[in-house]
Amino acid sequence: MALDAKLALLLIHILSVAGNGYSSLQENYYGSEDEHRKKLDPSFKSGFATGYAFSVVSILAIFMSCCVPWARLNKRKRNKIMMKTPMTTSLMERREKKIKEANEQICMLGNIVKRMSFVGISKATANFSQANKIGLGRMGTMYMAILPDGRFLAVKRIVDSQQFEEQIVSELKTLGTLKHKNLLPLFGFCVESNTRLLVYKYMSNGNLFDWIHSVKHRRKTLQWPLRLKVAVGVARGLARLHHGRRGQVVHLNISSKCILLDKNFEPKLSNFGKAMLITSMSNTPGVHDEFCEMALVKEDVHGFGVVLLELITGMDCSRMNFSSNSILNEWIGNLLSTSYFNDAMDRFLIGQGFDDEIFQLLKVACNCLDCIPDRRPTMLQVYEDIKAITKRCEVVDDSEIQMQPEICPATSQD
Repeated sequence: MALDAKLALLLIHILSVAGNGYSSLQENYYGSEDEHRKKLDPSFKSGFATGYAFSVVSILAIFMSCCVPWARLNKRKRNKIMMKTPMTTSLMERREKKIKEANEQICMLGNIVKRMSFVGISKATANFSQANKIGLGRMGTMYMAILPDGRFLAVKRIVDSQQFEEQIVSELKTLGTLKHKNLLPLFGFCVESNTRLLVYKYMSNGNLFDWIHSVKHRRKTLQWPLRLKVAVGVARGLARLHHGRRGQVVHLNISSKCILLDKNFEPKLSNFGKAMLITSMSNTPGVHDEFCEMALVKEDVHGFGVVLLELITGMDCSRMNFSSNSILNEWIGNLLSTSYFNDAMDRFLIGQGFDDEIFQLLKVACNCLDCIPDRRPTMLQVYEDIKAITKRCEVVDDSEIQMQPEICPATSQD
């Protein structure tokens, strides 16, 4: 600030001196003979004006070069000081601590999930070439990998991994410890600098969302028996998560996009980045804790109900705007009326002779979407209801819900 003031005063002083000098010169000059003034007046005026202007510009340039950088630097310093408030510092420290803890957990999970070689995975994906790219998600990019023995894998590459460390830990803990027919198999992971790789079994039929909504897949329409197979498989997988002996696992991100289909259209639940293991919400369980647990579990039930509606109507129900529970209830009530149901049913299902079974599945979906979470059924009840419908459609379901989680230790690979 002192430097700025001094320079400003210097500038004013120079300009005033220059102005006074110009005035005195004018007086002296015009006091001379008229003939001499007429001869030299134009050239002198233009020359002095040019010099005067050059002096002013030079002084301004010096002033800007000296003062402006200091002003910007001082502004940056002030902003830096303002950013380092106790609250922001505390939040940043907590964030860094969480990232550090997540990194440590990822390293420790090498005892449960196989740690794979970055060089090997890179080679299998042709150095993550564009030709091997099969999808793009919120966390990262999916690539297809081909092993030397001809097996296909899917690799999720997470480059900016710091903001997703907690989700990666959740994914590894869930899919690394739970094995089930309807959960996506996780083969291994890799840590390389700031990049994380998650390696899964490759699902050749992609995700359910594309089969229902994509124009490309609509040419190969899912027939009703296959849709029912998907519904009972997802219900079975969720029932396994919710009713495990070692605690409940809630997915919290159920949608048709996270349901993958293998070559036989057996559904596999994926995207466990938001999943939680519920053993007890606190050391002293109470009514509030039970309410929280119930709300989390019933959120999965609601998400599954939305998936069922997509299977029945062919509409992207996740984008439908229900501003209130009354509007949702009214829409569901209309669906259950015979006239509206025929209009709402996916046109590819009309005339296949399964109207009664489709209507029964619609009732299950509406129960899952009840606006009061406590009135929604459990996923075990939902599974049993859909299993009964499959028998009427002669869809074979001889799978049992495995209640005991299977933990498979794995060896590290350099």
